Amino acid sequence: MKTTFVLMSLAAAMTSAGFGEEPAKKTDEVSPEMAAVIAADRAYEEAYAKADVAALAASFTDDAEYTSDDGRNFSGRPAIEESLRAAFSSNKGAKIAIKADSVKVLTPEVVAEKGSTIVTSKAGDESEALYTAIYLKKDGKWKMSQLVETPVPDATPNEQLSQLAWLIGDWNEADKDAGVTVHSHYQWARGGNFITRNVTVKRGDDPVLEGWQIIGWDPVAEGIHSWTFDDEGGFAEGTWTNEGQRWLSRETGYSADGSRTTADNTFSKSGDDTFFWESGNRTLDGDPQPGIGRVEIHRLKGE
Repeated sequence: MKTTFVLMSLAAAMTSAGFGEEPAKKTDEVSPEMAAVIAADRAYEEAYAKADVAALAASFTDDAEYTSDDGRNFSGRPAIEESLRAAFSSNKGAKIAIKADSVKVLTPEVVAEKGSTIVTSKAGDESEALYTAIYLKKDGKWKMSQLVETPVPDATPNEQLSQLAWLIGDWNEADKDAGVTVHSHYQWARGGNFITRNVTVKRGDDPVLEGWQIIGWDPVAEGIHSWTFDDEGGFAEGTWTNEGQRWLSRETGYSADGSRTTADNTFSKSGDDTFFWESGNRTLDGDPQPGIGRVEIHRLKGE
């Protein structure tokens, strides 16, 4: 189980106080009811770090039902306790962080809660899950009667590409000595799952080259990928990686005559309206080629 019995904590430490619906907000906006839940979360996190199976199992009613985020079902406290013990034996030293998003009173003795969790293994690997839990008030204490975990949905291509949304708009670069200007127009493709770029290179007022680029999310490699084409018949593919505000696009392709090309292109964001571009490790059919030094590129005002 990725996030083993996340909510067992939330029943522990709960008293007979009533619960009202309240989203988790800033500390100074948290209601007393939500504060009680948060305190229970912290208590559970401590117990989880100690692998205190008995305390966690006691958070459930005798006939509790649990569905893990991998689809397995457990009925009754004994089955849940046994699964807990097995999970801890294979994930020693793990820690859990619980975020309660909402608590809603259904009746004076029934409460529903929703939230998310992150379990971090001793090696530092993280796994996330969403949960919904139903609590019953028994003998003055809140205990969990039902817990359903679900995997965190994968981010959409649009969400993955949002880290490059700052490129959307029009950008210009100019080489005054050569009399060359380069205009790039970035926009979201229909549906919002790709970014498209149109590039026009001019010498004076005369267009000398036009190119097109599509930037998208590769769900297999789990990274950003680009495809670039020019009007002479050349094309290239690129894989993107980043460190903060600096992006590296490593491209391989072919010119119109079939020559193989490679280049490492770097984009370094500097504020909202400026970025720097440079290109190194350039080759043509395996032979090293001169690099292109740092170029300052500006957003067109009013775009």
